[in-house]
Order: sequence, then structure tokens, then C-alpha cells
Amino acid sequence: MKFEKKESRKERIKRKIREEISRAYKHKRWIVGVISLLVLIAIYLFKDSASITLRYSTFIGLIVAFYIIDHLFDIQFKLKHYLFVIIIGTATLFLSHLYFIYPQYDKLQHLILPTFLCSIVFFMINKLKLALKWKVTFTVLGVVGLLGMFEITEYLLDLLFNLKLQGVYLRDIKGLEKFHLILNPLDDTMADMSFGILGSSLYAVYAWIKHSGYVK
Repeated sequence: MKFEKKESRKERIKRKIREEISRAYKHKRWIVGVISLLVLIAIYLFKDSASITLRYSTFIGLIVAFYIIDHLFDIQFKLKHYLFVIIIGTATLFLSHLYFIYPQYDKLQHLILPTFLCSIVFFMINKLKLALKWKVTFTVLGVVGLLGMFEITEYLLDLLFNLKLQGVYLRDIKGLEKFHLILNPLDDTMADMSFGILGSSLYAVYAWIKHSGYVK
């Protein structure tokens, strides 16, 4: 007669945790899959527009890459972090035409979107055995570094393809010129970095208050 090994309480807890994690990743796959399908349908409907195809394809690549990194490194991001990535992608890619209509839109992005990035980065750093002050510091430095890489990418794309990503331009509907430059690329970059640092610092204050025990 064979005796089955009785599952211990500790093993049951571990098994339940693994099952919950597996279900969570399944839900994330469904979310990423459904959103990607909807965007692919939009690409098909606007297939004659190369600009829309590029921006929408980049959006799909963004959310798929985020899921792959999450699953590959078993970070276990929350659904709110996926929502943040979707908001970032929507604001920067789907609504990119607003850059040439409302000059304040870009600066508002650089103030608000870094707070979402900080939430994602802090979630990863918070898993490390570090003092809270270092977690907050590394979060801000990490996000500021990402913003710097983003600005360098914009510079290279402008240099190679003249996409007018750096600088603030207003679309000219009536005139002969397609765009009017109202803020030169250097000043625009410095303003973007300044707003990004401010947004990251605001999140740092929020994280410090929340996790230091001042607010329960």
C-alpha cells in the first residue's frame, strides 16, 4: 500500500500563492491581449495613415513589453501599474496631435506622467531591503534618468528624421508654414526635465509620507 504524503500547512500556503500569481498573470494577459486586438483593429481601419500605424504599433509594443518584463522577471506588477502604462501610452502616442495645438500639454505631461513612472519604479525598489530614504532617492534618480534617456531619444529622432519632437511648435492652419516655433529645442528640453524632476519630487514626498507611518 502506498501512503500519500500529506501536504503541510506551509506547502498549502505556497501552492495557493502560486495559484493566485498564475491567475493574476492570466488576467494581465487577457487585458493586454484585448487592448492589443482593439488597437490592431484601429490600425486596420486607418491603414492608409503611416503616422497612425506607427504610433498605434508603438503603443502595442509598449504594453506587450511591459507584460513580458513583468512575467520574465516575476515582478508581479499590480493592475494599477498596467493602467499607468496605458495612460502614458495614450497621452504620448494617441494624443500626440495635441502637442501642436496646446503648447501647455507637453509640460503638463512632464509634470504628471513621471508620478506614474515613480509608482512603477518604487514598486520594484520597495522589494529590496533598503531604508525608505534610499528607496525614495533611487526612485527619483531612476525616473529622472529615464526622462533624460527619453530626451536623448527625441534629439536623435529629430536629428535623423526631423520629427520636431524637441521644441514647442504650433500648427499653422492658414499660413504657408506648417508649424511655428514658439520655444527652441534647448529651452524646451530644460523645461521638460525641470517639470519631470518636480513631478518625481512630488511623488517622493507622497511615498515618504505614506510609507514612513505618518499617515495610517
